[in-house]
Amino acid sequence: MFILKLLIVHFLGDFTFQPNKWIKKRNKKGIASKYLYYHMLVHFVLSLLFFITELQKYFPGIVVIILLHYAIDVVKIYVCNKEVLSEFKLFLIDQFLHVLTIILVCNYYFPFEFKFQDLVSEKILLIITTTILIVSVTPIIIKVFFQRWENDMNFDSKESLKNAGLYIGIIERIFIVLFININFYEGIGYLLAAKSIFRFGDLTNAKDKKLTEYILLGTLLSFILAIVIGLILKQTLNS
Repeated sequence: MFILKLLIVHFLGDFTFQPNKWIKKRNKKGIASKYLYYHMLVHFVLSLLFFITELQKYFPGIVVIILLHYAIDVVKIYVCNKEVLSEFKLFLIDQFLHVLTIILVCNYYFPFEFKFQDLVSEKILLIITTTILIVSVTPIIIKVFFQRWENDMNFDSKESLKNAGLYIGIIERIFIVLFININFYEGIGYLLAAKSIFRFGDLTNAKDKKLTEYILLGTLLSFILAIVIGLILKQTLNS
């Protein structure tokens, strides 16, 4: 219950009650921006409301979270202005640090027993291996497979988002592996049908037969690899 309240406060403060105007202004002016302190005030007020009946007990923890939240946001503003990392990567790191802060404060009030063995259990290692296969290995296999036609794949990509195809492939493979491991095999068919519908326009309008073949081959190869990985994971987990 304690950690859920803190997470609700965090999500409300960082997403629901933080207008884009505040983010732009504080990124521009940094610690001199009043909106940075408005943001901290929102988090503080929400924390008080959620812990009003237990304020005396949890007030020090709330203050620690607010202060660390402020420090993390200040560093984020500095890094953002330096353009060292992409906005998406910065967002993920920022949210990870905020949630980690909440977990550490929760551990102070409600200590949990941590065993390193829990991080290296067989199932965890299998899931990590599967994730690496889906995200890193499979795209390279597909890329290598298409190298034989490298000179023939001069498609116009001006209207395509950078690396969009890569991310679409990763997401679809994650879904396929998930569907297999929850015994929802119909989901693979739905996914293939949905992708076919969205790609139908490209295939219909494409005057280049090579583009059509490229899309079909890429889709089928991605699905086959994901199905094989999903089945191996399921069999290994159940054995």
